[in-house]
Amino acid sequence: MIEIKNKINCTSCGACYNICPVNAIEMVEDNEGFKYPKVDAQKCIQCGLCDKTCPIYNKKEINNSKTPKVFAAWSKDEFIRLDSTSGGIFSELAKQIYSENGYVCGAVYNEEWMVEHFISNNIKDLDKIRSSKYLQSNINYIFREIKEKLINGSKVLFCGSPCQVHGLYNYLQKDYKNLITVDFICRGMNSPKIFKKYIENLEQKYKSKISYIKFKNKINGWHNFSTKIDFENGNTYIGGRYYDSYMIGYLKYNAFMRPSCYDCKFKDLPKMADITVADFWGIENINKKLDENKGTSMVLINSKQGEELFEQIKKNINFQEIVSNKIFEGNICMQNSVEKTPNRQLVFENIDNLSYEELHKKYFPSPNLIEKVKIFFNTNKYAMKIKKIIKRK
Repeated sequence: MIEIKNKINCTSCGACYNICPVNAIEMVEDNEGFKYPKVDAQKCIQCGLCDKTCPIYNKKEINNSKTPKVFAAWSKDEFIRLDSTSGGIFSELAKQIYSENGYVCGAVYNEEWMVEHFISNNIKDLDKIRSSKYLQSNINYIFREIKEKLINGSKVLFCGSPCQVHGLYNYLQKDYKNLITVDFICRGMNSPKIFKKYIENLEQKYKSKISYIKFKNKINGWHNFSTKIDFENGNTYIGGRYYDSYMIGYLKYNAFMRPSCYDCKFKDLPKMADITVADFWGIENINKKLDENKGTSMVLINSKQGEELFEQIKKNINFQEIVSNKIFEGNICMQNSVEKTPNRQLVFENIDNLSYEELHKKYFPSPNLIEKVKIFFNTNKYAMKIKKIIKRK
């Protein structure tokens, strides 16, 4: 019977929750807003599947490449590229699976603007699956749905964090040739509770409910991405990466990530996923021609299945293989966890006592004048304005 004694050893990947044959496990939210498994002893039949399925304690052997091919790439479709977090490669992979009547599974916002995994064989759903959502996704029983589709012979593309990919494979307990997995270079999963306080604070300021959220909006370019939030009353909030309070707390102060993310167990090569995608930060230092400030993806081809799918989308993308010792210089989270700072403890000690604005001012404050000057000079070289403003379809 699974029991979480140290929260650093649980990623909420969903494997134990999905594997339980009698549904004795409930995912319970703690005071920080993160979910952990809790077993109902009255229902539990002591089968031990939950413990055996946990990827923290039972890491599946990985047969993928320890030296994956690395590409810089982006979609030839300008809308997809600009509407994506980086270069739109996930969308092109998904389009290929949809064209084969397959299913695509990824993270979407629900009606309350929390994030959960969703599976669909309708390409119209791609817009809501596309792009990063910077808070932890609720897996629910999605692994069970995926297994059902796989057993029925459908092709499935699953996109999730590295720990979620490990959780899926541990849950399935066997390999399926019709499953393709995509993960990403993960910096860490933020608390849905702090995100909820963030959006409620904005709704109070704008006196309206939110109708649309886009992290890494590229109206001011990829390097100087923004958080864009639309409201039902017609107003729009755009917060630059160095000025939006939520991104400051996430990127500068590491202030509200899940405990396990500060000591991630899933950063090693080889990667479990067939394909790994990420922003190719630092590509301008390798080849300036591959940086148009519209988004360039880093693509790691980790398996034969991943290579076959990548070959299928090459006609729809611009790509170049990269052989350089600088590949991961701009993506330190490829192999390293972020540092746990004192600010994180203070945020969660006071999350129920202080308003969002008070938390922001005390523990992840906006830049001061000197910092603003540094930001201006550091970002001025990327000041190219994207003329084609992304509009929601």
